[in-house]
Amino acid sequence: MSHAPQTARPAVAPAARRVARAVLLLVLAAAVAGCGKKGPPRPPEPRGPYPPRGVVARQIGAGVEISFETPAARGKRPAQQPVTVELLRVEYVPGVTPAPDPDVFRRRGVIVATEEGGPLPAGERRKLADRSLDELPEGGEAYTMRYAVRIRDRRGRPSPLVVAPDLALLAPAPAPTGLEAEPTADGVRLVWEAPPGVGPFRYNVYRSLPDGDTNGVEAPLNPTPLTTAEYLDGTVEIGNRYRYFVRVSLADGRPFREGASGAAREVLAEDRFAPGRPQSLVAVQEGLAIRLFWDPNKERDLAGYRVYRRGGDAGDAWNRIGPDPVEQSLYLDREVRAGQGLEYRVSAVDRADPPNESGPSETVRVDVSPEPSGAAGGF
Repeated sequence: MSHAPQTARPAVAPAARRVARAVLLLVLAAAVAGCGKKGPPRPPEPRGPYPPRGVVARQIGAGVEISFETPAARGKRPAQQPVTVELLRVEYVPGVTPAPDPDVFRRRGVIVATEEGGPLPAGERRKLADRSLDELPEGGEAYTMRYAVRIRDRRGRPSPLVVAPDLALLAPAPAPTGLEAEPTADGVRLVWEAPPGVGPFRYNVYRSLPDGDTNGVEAPLNPTPLTTAEYLDGTVEIGNRYRYFVRVSLADGRPFREGASGAAREVLAEDRFAPGRPQSLVAVQEGLAIRLFWDPNKERDLAGYRVYRRGGDAGDAWNRIGPDPVEQSLYLDREVRAGQGLEYRVSAVDRADPPNESGPSETVRVDVSPEPSGAAGGF
């Protein structure tokens, strides 16, 4: 049996094989180095907007208001500017205690409000209202609401959702009526009338600038609900104009649940009220000087006192002496001479511009003697 001749394969030297393996390893190493990755793969960096901050929900009357702080842009490119806000809601029927559920908005969250426009200024406190509660039975009363806010940039990329604390809705209350605001020496005094209905009611008082801007402050002036229909705002600055309104407090604590806002009242915080007359003025001779002292006034806006002196004759005029004002309730008059008959009185002034001055105190008389003598009382 004949066989076809076989072509002999040249033998590969062991050294050549080693060189080939080394070249292959170098090629693989270069490929790995070229990809620039070390360790396990990482997820891509987020590209959408930063999330909003400080998201809170509150009941006002039969509606819900959600406030939040807008984030800064993630980058400097125009496409990264945050321009849209979306408000999402999930509701839970009465009797259901909602459990933590990070996936609930994906499954059944509904967009109930949207704000679109130009770039959102970073750090600004903004508000959105849920105006769709009337679509729920009884307007959502006794429902528990869970709200979330997200931001979108110009390319529509969303931020992470930020969820507000749950809000259990209560039956709304009518607004207080007849609000009056009056400047007083101690601040602005507010009085109002209780709303119709079955009380007793408790109240929250709010203050803003005349244009309605609260500068991000969303809490009432009073730290706890008021049980009477009056309030003294002692934190005003004289010369500023303020806008006040009052709501019925439906429940303690946060998130706030309140009735509708009553009609607002504007007032100029002005000081038209003088301090009270200084009391118990006494004059005592000390050597060839007269020391005056009296009871200090208690007014919050007290600036000090004015001291007046005149000669002992009935027709002499009163002249103001000493600093204006004298800051303490005492004064030492060194400009006297032995043998003089002098009369003194004191008034109080506040910090208004120009200051309001009280009526004069009682008058005291001193006959200055060469030698120190006793005290002279008022008459």
